[in-house]
Amino acid sequence: MTVGSHRLARLVAVPLSSLVALFTLAELSDLVTAQMVRHELNPIAASLSATPLLSFALKVALIAFVVATAVICERERPGLARLVLVIGTIAGVVGALSNTHLTPI
Repeated sequence: MTVGSHRLARLVAVPLSSLVALFTLAELSDLVTAQMVRHELNPIAASLSATPLLSFALKVALIAFVVATAVICERERPGLARLVLVIGTIAGVVGALSNTHLTPI
C-alpha cells in the first residue's frame, strides 16, 4: 500500500453524511456572514447579497447541486466524492472568514 492510497483509504472511511453536514454548515455560514456583515469581497456575491431571498435560493441550489454530485460520484469514485465535499467545505470556511472584519483587506 502506497502513501497516497493510505490517505485515500482514510478519507473514504469518513462517512459521506458527515462531510455533507460540514459542507452545508460551512456554506450557510458563508451566506449568513455575507448577509450580516456586508463585507463581501466577491463582487458577484456582493451584488447578490443586496437581495437576500435570491442569495439564499442560489446558495441552497449550490448546496443541493454539490451534494447531489457527491452522492452520484460516491457510487464509483468514493474518494473523489469526499474530496469535492472537503474542497467545498474549505471554500465555505474561507468565504465566511473573508466576510468578517478579521480580513486584513
